[in-house]
Amino acid sequence: MLKTLVFSILLIGCARFQVTPKVPNMHDLSGFAGPKYQESNSICIDGLLTNLGNACDTLVEIQGEGAIKVVQCHKAKKKNNMWDNYTFIVHNTHDLPAPVRSHPVCVDPTSIIYIKERP
Repeated sequence: MLKTLVFSILLIGCARFQVTPKVPNMHDLSGFAGPKYQESNSICIDGLLTNLGNACDTLVEIQGEGAIKVVQCHKAKKKNNMWDNYTFIVHNTHDLPAPVRSHPVCVDPTSIIYIKERP
């Protein structure tokens, strides 16, 4: 009887707290340009992340390591918004060729951002 009571109390205590698993590559950028803002030394990257943080209703996906990163929003706050329809490819070097079927949207001394329509 005592074991059942203790087990029930533990279950109730655990049920109160919602455990959300950490999703890899997903980031909350809603406060990116807030009081703890740290610039990336790239006007293009800072502008992209700030705009995605303001436009996305969900977490922003950032994939890749090193010179190439892919950034995209999965659901914008407004319907039929460009942030839902495009993937942004960030090159942290000017030495790489442009990705296939993409167009440069921002260029600064440290990076190039390409935009590519999603299928």
